[in-house]
Amino acid sequence: MFRFILVNILMLVVLVFFTQNSLIFYIEQRFHSSFGLDELLKGSAFSKGAEIFRAFGVFVDTSANVIFENNSQSADTAVFETNEQNDSDVIPFDDNITEEELAKENISAQISDENASADTATIEQSPDDKIVLKQGDSVLITGDSMMQYIGMIASQNYPKLGLKVLDLSKQSTGLLYKKSHNWAQVIKDTLAQNKDIKLLVMLIGANDPWGRSINGKFYELNSSEWREFYARRVDEIYKIAKASNVKVLWLSLPCMQKTDYAKKIELLNGIYKDASEQNRQIFINTSEYLCQNDEYKTHIDIAGKRSKIRQDDGIHISKIGSQILADEILKRIEIE
Repeated sequence: MFRFILVNILMLVVLVFFTQNSLIFYIEQRFHSSFGLDELLKGSAFSKGAEIFRAFGVFVDTSANVIFENNSQSADTAVFETNEQNDSDVIPFDDNITEEELAKENISAQISDENASADTATIEQSPDDKIVLKQGDSVLITGDSMMQYIGMIASQNYPKLGLKVLDLSKQSTGLLYKKSHNWAQVIKDTLAQNKDIKLLVMLIGANDPWGRSINGKFYELNSSEWREFYARRVDEIYKIAKASNVKVLWLSLPCMQKTDYAKKIELLNGIYKDASEQNRQIFINTSEYLCQNDEYKTHIDIAGKRSKIRQDDGIHISKIGSQILADEILKRIEIE
């Protein structure tokens, strides 16, 4: 019995030794704080295990990328292949952005924007313009659990109008962290592999209103450093779409039931709206359709009938509410 317990303890120590960064990341995602564990382990002998595991991850990642690139890379996808290792989150299990990595990320984004500018004049438009699509064009649906019902409804209804739909919405995702789900990479790869996509629709952020570490220091949500960091993540999505001559329609998060959470969501919505205006794309304020005077409501009157538009958790959108938004997206589209 003693030997069994000892073996299990040793196995646990070995597991923690090699996967400590992923465990810290889980703690940070779950509790929005690392409780100083990353700083405590940094430079210690125990951190060597993370370095070994990270090196192995880089080797596997690099090998996979070589195979993938040999099989599928083309001139059309090269515009965002300037230096993929410069992305701040390419190295597995390390999402603590440093000043040097931020600088590299900015340079890469500038190069991508310059390369894309010559071919993207056709997507310049005022925010009130209709998005003109042709029969057979595809709409890419992206976002977190707030988008999932909308994506399901769009997948059922839009094809009836001659539009194809690719729904990649995925719960428990966001833009704040890239380790668990890198939306920028997913969108870039998807657009490269599906040339018929002409519109990207995004609704995201319910999992993002929390502080995080940037350049070795923790910043709260309302800090200028945090806002600048998150704005870069949002703008990255627009740059990727622009490089593929794809229009973007961004949905805001609707008003929320809990006051503190609602204020955080308002900050995110401000970033989304600013980015949409700067990129001359379309932004839909979902609170206009799911709230009354920006106040949270579970039910509203639709055609004289009391209808439930939000789920019971005070956050998510019901099927009826999602139908409203799916219809509002269509109102911004003109099909030739």
